[in-house]
Amino acid sequence: MKGILIVSHGTLDQEAKARSLDLLYEENKQRAEIVLACFVSKKTIVGNNMLSLDEAMKKMLELGVDDLHIYNTFVIPGDIYHHFLTTIIPYEAFFKRFVIEKPLLHENSDFSSLARMLTREYAIKPNQTYLLVGHGSSPHTNKLYAFLEAAFMKQQTTNVHLVLMHGHPSIDDLMPTLHTKQKIILLPLMMSAGHHVAHDVKQFKKSSIETKLLEQGFEVEVLDKGLAEYRTIRDYIMHNEKTSI
Repeated sequence: MKGILIVSHGTLDQEAKARSLDLLYEENKQRAEIVLACFVSKKTIVGNNMLSLDEAMKKMLELGVDDLHIYNTFVIPGDIYHHFLTTIIPYEAFFKRFVIEKPLLHENSDFSSLARMLTREYAIKPNQTYLLVGHGSSPHTNKLYAFLEAAFMKQQTTNVHLVLMHGHPSIDDLMPTLHTKQKIILLPLMMSAGHHVAHDVKQFKKSSIETKLLEQGFEVEVLDKGLAEYRTIRDYIMHNEKTSI
């Protein structure tokens, strides 16, 4: 029996979840006999009454699934992704076929593909500066974000830059390179525009990215929309057959 598991970090913001992660499940629930979704963040599992990763894997076995295809909504192969792998690899022996898809940004082609998709979705204008706000991970993994900025540069889009909430480049690193005459558009490089966007990106607290920019005299707009709210990106996650491990 074929099964599909869709794994996400999760969010406590119900509206953001409905606009993004829920759509991934709804659009793909007919693709296999058994389709389940689960979260890996303990807070979001409890807050949404969702299955944990272990619970979802055990349920697949209980339901008789022996051909399992696992998709995930991680943006980069960071710490959370590697923890996800550590959890699911021991289950491989219990399935006849066991396929794990890579994160959104993994192969070289992923960076150029995402740059093209976002350029279209954001309708990027030359007289504005766009800051893609990533969560950030370990210093080694954070280097992958630079490849996405480079992909924009290769397609002659020079006004899109990366900033991280955790790690470098931070907004403090980037601030001296920005022009106060240009409007700044903050774009969440996260699957759902939940807690981090509301508290760390928007003008909610003194340390937020928007607050710091406003204090320096910038005109700022925050696009309250996660990556998984775009159909093109949901399709890329679920239908683009990347190299699997």
